[in-house]
Amino acid sequence: MLTNKKYIAGIAVVAVIGLVIFILLRIKPENDKNYKVKRGNLEVVVNCKGEVKGEKYTEINLPEEVRDQQLRIYQLKIVDVILEGKSVKKGDYIAKLDDSQIATLMRNNMQEKEKFDADLRNAVLDSAVNLSGKREAINNAKLDLEYLKIDLEQSKYESEAYQRKTQMRYQKAEIEVDKIRRDYLLDRNRLKIQVGRYEERVAEFKDRIAKYQMALAATTIRTPEDGIVMFAKDWSGKTYGKDSDINIWRPLIATLPDMSVAISETYIREIDIAKVGVGDSVRITIDALPDKIFWGKVINIATIGEDHKDFDMKAFKVLIRFERSDKDMKPGMSANNDIIIASYQDKLLLPMKAVFAKNGKQIVYLKHGGNITEQEIELVGENEEFGVVEKVIQEGDVVLLYQPDEFKTTTATVAAKE
Repeated sequence: MLTNKKYIAGIAVVAVIGLVIFILLRIKPENDKNYKVKRGNLEVVVNCKGEVKGEKYTEINLPEEVRDQQLRIYQLKIVDVILEGKSVKKGDYIAKLDDSQIATLMRNNMQEKEKFDADLRNAVLDSAVNLSGKREAINNAKLDLEYLKIDLEQSKYESEAYQRKTQMRYQKAEIEVDKIRRDYLLDRNRLKIQVGRYEERVAEFKDRIAKYQMALAATTIRTPEDGIVMFAKDWSGKTYGKDSDINIWRPLIATLPDMSVAISETYIREIDIAKVGVGDSVRITIDALPDKIFWGKVINIATIGEDHKDFDMKAFKVLIRFERSDKDMKPGMSANNDIIIASYQDKLLLPMKAVFAKNGKQIVYLKHGGNITEQEIELVGENEEFGVVEKVIQEGDVVLLYQPDEFKTTTATVAAKE
């Protein structure tokens, strides 16, 4: 009986030890330390998120009636919008702008016009009264001159002194008539200019009020043609919606994209942009269409970087054209773009974990039986996981995925982390 108990206990101990060894092997298998070099294919890609759009699109901007700078309206609030991505017909309603600012400015201009209307009426009345008095004075002066002319003609029967005196009175009256006539012409021109100025101001206010009325009517935004509505973004990258502010210097409200030719609009960090070229092939997946893979090409790279909310450095806009569109593809869908900047077929591949930087050189550690040697290599291409090597290393060679203690220096680092 005792022997059976010892036998059972021994089996249990062996089972426990076996289980521990199995767990340890699973946690720390041999291939976590070594890698046997194999041939394979490698793609070097720049991955970036993008947004699906139509290459061609119709813009819906702030109406020109609202953007007229004479109205002094520089920013308006969007008080209502339809859902983004909705299909619309030509003339359908899509948004409403706050018209309270326009209405207030129009009311102020109407009040100013009323003041100038009153000033114009007073100026016209004053002109009529003043000029009427001047014309009467001219007529009276002419009559006086006629009387003096008669006296002058009769004075020939009088003494020479009297004739001279009469002639002087007549000449003085002529001068007075000329003076009154000149004063009349000057006043008439002055009053004409004054009335004209009031008429110009009244016309300006009348024209401006008419523009405000047209701007009020234009605050209801409608589509110029059929399409799918995609709202634009403000300077911070936020899509316009209810309560968004839009100004006349960024007048784009929305677009109606033509999805017959689709593009993916993306941004690439300045440290990666030099790797990308126009014409590079791109593998594209769309989050909303997980079972489909699309192909495209880079068609445009911005020449100037810009600040972007998703990056802590300058980013460059890149446009990728799909080789073909798809009926299920909708504007605004999120796209994952793998821009293929290099492709290697049937090459020797090393995991980047096996490549170390030492004294400015790329190093791997080869294992031959129980011996470990340090070997300098040169990678001709790499991605985050693997690198391509063409010299020194052979298929089947075993490389270490760690740096042995005897080869460590204070400056050695894993190449993949540089």
